[in-house]
Amino acid sequence: MNEQVNQGLERFAKLSGNYGAKALAPIKEHFPELSEFIMGTAYGDIFQRTTISEQWKEVAIISSLITQGQYEQLGIHYAMALQVGVTVDELKGVLLHLAPCVGAPRIISAFNVLLATLEEIQ
Repeated sequence: MNEQVNQGLERFAKLSGNYGAKALAPIKEHFPELSEFIMGTAYGDIFQRTTISEQWKEVAIISSLITQGQYEQLGIHYAMALQVGVTVDELKGVLLHLAPCVGAPRIISAFNVLLATLEEIQ
């Protein structure tokens, strides 16, 4: 593995803890090339940049995942958002703010993922 991938793995572990390790394990085991791509590109490069705050990064990703209807990765980013100082009330505020744009069904699904994530990490 190259240095960028190692930096990405460290950053991912710092932000997501056990919750992220559990989610990443099957990808690392069965599709290591994808794991290396994600860790090297997203967490070893993009997440290392300082143009926007850690909180903004997570709100942007959470919003994008919800807009795309991609709930599978949402829990990890909720956990990361909480780790970098975004509050549960702020996450609920983001969900409410997105409701007119993406519709209540997607927000209900996203909220259910938030509840499940909170239950698992607490």
